Amino acid sequence: MLAARLYGAKDLRVEEMPEPEPGQGEVKIRVAYAGICGTDVHEYFETPRATHEPNPLTGATLPQTLGHEFAGTVVACGEGVDRVAPGARVCVRPIRTCGVCPRCAAGLSHLCTALAAIGVTAPGGGLAQYVVVPADAVYRLPDGLSLEQGALVEPMAVGLNAVERAGVRGGGSALVTGAGAVGMGALFALRAHGVHDVLVVEPSPSRRAAARRHGARVLDPGAVDVVEQVMSHTRGRGVDAAIECSGRPEALDAAIRSVAARAPVVMVALYSGPVAIDASVVRLAELALLGCEAYPDGVFERVIEHMAAGHYPTDGWLDHIPLGDTLAGLHDVRDGRRVKVLVDIPADSAS
Repeated sequence: MLAARLYGAKDLRVEEMPEPEPGQGEVKIRVAYAGICGTDVHEYFETPRATHEPNPLTGATLPQTLGHEFAGTVVACGEGVDRVAPGARVCVRPIRTCGVCPRCAAGLSHLCTALAAIGVTAPGGGLAQYVVVPADAVYRLPDGLSLEQGALVEPMAVGLNAVERAGVRGGGSALVTGAGAVGMGALFALRAHGVHDVLVVEPSPSRRAAARRHGARVLDPGAVDVVEQVMSHTRGRGVDAAIECSGRPEALDAAIRSVAARAPVVMVALYSGPVAIDASVVRLAELALLGCEAYPDGVFERVIEHMAAGHYPTDGWLDHIPLGDTLAGLHDVRDGRRVKVLVDIPADSAS
């Protein structure tokens, strides 16, 4: 089969590899679509978290098949699997946990101290024609949802978790910094929660257009003073919450300065290094700075429910590319030329 394999920083190869077969408790999936994520960008352009030493939790090493956002059709099940059957259309929750650390024991398995992810630090990866995953990682898609939507469940779960962490009530207001896939997911989740007064900050014209198309008031940080615009819009009060999805230090600073007193700033973005903040602003307004990692149990199911209810439209922000163009897709996502890239996985190795 064909797969996009990461051998090291800036070394990605689309190549043939053996087709996997499921063992006990595992499911084999024929992948239809796989998303390119900001995490994949960091893995390719910076330092892969998978190394030549086996991951202590999963045994994964380089080379690693990328792709942790994917959906497809079950084609085979290993012994003991009764969660799904061949023919089921599924998406995959990629995180793998130890189950025994204090965080797992406290019901916070998504914060596991040994956390790994399929397509990053666990074997497999959705940028391949077939993957084998543990049966407990698969989620059946309702009849009304497409496999294209299924490939979006994982990044939309990240956005939904951020919104749930923010706790904004219906009728409130919010600022989203960054209109990549997670920022769009936060926008959709806010609207699903009845928050329609959403300002989105984004330097990319195409991403601003996507956010505007879906009801956001957009701000170009290169053309306006973001904090001044937010304060003018809210009559000096500030928004009820900010969700930082860009990974840019200046965006985090603007978010901190744009919220109301005692409001939360949720940090869901990946940062390339330490970020300085003005602690006096946080103290004087008694702000809450909240980290946000992945998604706890139940979020995948809620995203699927919201999707079935029509809260995650796909028009105007998705681009499809073939598997052979994965490297170009990584560059496009890094440079903000596209909002979300889905890789169409070919049906056979000759494609």
